[in-house]
Amino acid sequence: MGKRTPFIKGQGVRFVSVGVGMFVGVGVVLLLWAVDDDPLPVGILVAIIAVVLVIGLAATVVGLLIARSVFGDRVEVALRRAGERKWRHGRLELAPGRLTFTPYRWQMRLVSGDPLDFEVREVGADTGRRPSPTQSLTVNPALHLVDVETDQGTLELGVQAHQVDDLRGRLQPTRASS
Repeated sequence: MGKRTPFIKGQGVRFVSVGVGMFVGVGVVLLLWAVDDDPLPVGILVAIIAVVLVIGLAATVVGLLIARSVFGDRVEVALRRAGERKWRHGRLELAPGRLTFTPYRWQMRLVSGDPLDFEVREVGADTGRRPSPTQSLTVNPALHLVDVETDQGTLELGVQAHQVDDLRGRLQPTRASS
C-alpha cells in the first residue's frame, strides 16, 4: 500500500471553494443586515457570523478526513500517448509492472468507458516537465509529467507533485534475478 494523500496538499481547490462560499454567505448576511429596517444588534450579528465560520471550517475538516479515507490511495492522472496533444483524465490501479487506467468523463470523476491495461516496461524519472501553458484549460499546468514505457508504446502521465515518488515506486517493474 502506498502513502496516503497528504491531508492538505493537493486540496487547494476545495479550500478555495469553501472560502468563497463562506465569504459569499457572510456577505449575504451583512447585506441583509444593512438593508433591514429593523437591524439586529451588532453583538448578535457577530455571533451569527462566528457560528457560520466555525460550522464552515468544521465541515471542511470533516470533508477532508472523509475524502482522505475514501480516496486516499487513488492515483488520479492525466494520460496521453507520447506525441498526442489530447489528455485523458482518469484514475490508476497500480501493481509492479502493470497499470490499469480507468477513464473519467470530462475531468468530473465519473467513470466512462472500459479500463485500459498496460504492461509497464520502464518508468521515467521526474524531470520537472509540466504541461504547456496553452493546455491550461484542459489539464492542470502544475502536474508533473512522467514518461512510462509500456507494451503499447510510451505514455505520459501527469500526476500531482506529492504522488510522483509513490507512483514511481509502486509501478516500477520487478526485475528477474539472474
